[in-house]
Amino acid sequence: MEPQGTALRHDALVYDSGDEWVELGAAFLRRGLEAGEGGVVAHTRQGLSLMREALGADASEVRFVDVSAAYTRPVRTLASYHAVYAEQLRRTPSLRAVADVQFGPDPGEWDLWTGYEAAFNRSFSHLPAWVLCTYATGSLPEAVREGVWRTHPGVVSGGTWTRSALFEEPERLLRGSSAARRPMQVLRPLPVVDGVEQFRELLARELVAERMPSARVLDMLLATSEVFVNAEQHGGGVVSIRVGRADGRFACEIVDRGAGFDDPLAGYLAPRPGVGAGLWVARQLTWCIDFFTSADGFTARIVM
Repeated sequence: MEPQGTALRHDALVYDSGDEWVELGAAFLRRGLEAGEGGVVAHTRQGLSLMREALGADASEVRFVDVSAAYTRPVRTLASYHAVYAEQLRRTPSLRAVADVQFGPDPGEWDLWTGYEAAFNRSFSHLPAWVLCTYATGSLPEAVREGVWRTHPGVVSGGTWTRSALFEEPERLLRGSSAARRPMQVLRPLPVVDGVEQFRELLARELVAERMPSARVLDMLLATSEVFVNAEQHGGGVVSIRVGRADGRFACEIVDRGAGFDDPLAGYLAPRPGVGAGLWVARQLTWCIDFFTSADGFTARIVM
């Protein structure tokens, strides 16, 4: 496997043992170091220790990142990696990264992290990086395994690199995952107010009544305010607001009268010239944000 051009290359390694992960990952990184590229390893502390030992003296040229607490929210994870890669690329013209994916035990979240891997292809498409996402076979549910092949153009399995026949363009995969979105019936309507300041005051009362911690109240207010302003300025005005708890999380739906947009990657792209930061920040502050068209109008659902 050799990188092609200067844009992102995003592949996966499915490994059977820690020894296999270390052997293949260290060889991958060393080839990059020999070519003058930077190196990044992202894993838990135990994994970092194993790779540091395997690299020996070369470890001093590699950035090690503990991801134990990184996989909390998809876009926050993207932002964390973007900060690491951007810092490395200030020192080297390109980089290689071996990043272990922590998808979690809850099946209800696996589609969300598959979407994260899909978005990764576009979010960092402008970076001269070759990222090898790694997955431990022993803890890999079938749904996650399929997602690996759907979100990475190439996969290393059994020590052999294979071009994935299941790979889907990120827009198609993300659009499909949101196609069945419907308004949440458990949410209750709030009065439609005039202007973002009144909206914030209204929502703040609801959040306080839900006994949400003050830091999360602020995050939710910042994120929903961004969406509310977009709905007023670009969506022809807000026609309804709904809030409440669903599946243990607080949700707010903001509906406008506009035609909406068909961009499943909105807010997933790292800011750069021509790409704004508003929704990128809003997604980091919340668990997820979905956009879809319903009978009521164009709907933004913000879940904390």
